[in-house]
Amino acid sequence: MIPKRLILLIILFCPVVLAAQSSAKNNSSKKHAPETKVGVKKHTYADDEIMLANMEKSVTLKIESAKKLINEKNNELIKISDSSAKNAAQQNIDSLNEVLAQLFTQLITVEFDFIRNNPSSFLSIDRLSMILSRNVELPFYVDTIITLYNHLNKNIQNSVSGRHFKLMLTNLNNSKVGSLAPQFTLNDINNHPISLSSFRSKEYVLLDFWASWCVPCRSDIPRLKEISKKYHQNGLEIIGISKDDYSLLWKKAIAEDKTQNWGHILAPFSKQNIDSLITNKYSVYAIPVKILINKEGLIIGRWGGSGDENMDELEKLLDKNFGKN
Repeated sequence: MIPKRLILLIILFCPVVLAAQSSAKNNSSKKHAPETKVGVKKHTYADDEIMLANMEKSVTLKIESAKKLINEKNNELIKISDSSAKNAAQQNIDSLNEVLAQLFTQLITVEFDFIRNNPSSFLSIDRLSMILSRNVELPFYVDTIITLYNHLNKNIQNSVSGRHFKLMLTNLNNSKVGSLAPQFTLNDINNHPISLSSFRSKEYVLLDFWASWCVPCRSDIPRLKEISKKYHQNGLEIIGISKDDYSLLWKKAIAEDKTQNWGHILAPFSKQNIDSLITNKYSVYAIPVKILINKEGLIIGRWGGSGDENMDELEKLLDKNFGKN
């Protein structure tokens, strides 16, 4: 049986990819189509997209069918009042979700096969970037992704997309558990500069990457408020880093959630400063993500997605570490 946390990450977390990734992919296809460098395939980017779509077709049809069936079952579940019948229906939905998770895994395997067999295709590097951005929180894919990148044509590796992907790998290495947390200085909700280094007097800093429009992000707020109340006096500081594009919606959500006592930073996507984005530095390509940093500036915990399982792990880690102080 696939662990519940893995199912949630694959089904819920992966599709909530920031718009920047889709935009970058669309721009990439236009940019790479006319490339004719030595060693690079002469057929077009569009040809490769058609080839991959044909490879993926049977799996994507099954995914759409599974999604449709799950939606139907969820609608039926709402109408069930009997507790035993409701539990049975929920178990059926959970089983379908496991099937859906397995289908997503099959889809990634197909993409891996395409990349492995087409090392001179610009679509290969773009798909690697997309797969990495969707699966940062699933580290068992990363080794395969790195191996496939290393086998790409050198012209592909040295292209704009190739260099961007290499930066993604660097950021991933710099933002994993055990690494020194990347520094940043950005203006907070009161337009005052706020930097990670200024919290060195705190025992722990929790970065919460979220947005007002992200339902899973905001569903974690009640637990985060409990954790803040429990540990703030002992030295825990929470910094909310929002991907909102509109400051009014951002500020409205903070007021509604009553989290004004936290640090808050607005960090929307910017084409001009894409390499310096705090989300990219921390390899946050989908939200929510929570990252716990200790007094020495080391990342000691990282959680992608929402839910009690992640919150329980966070609280358990804080209990363990504060117990040592």
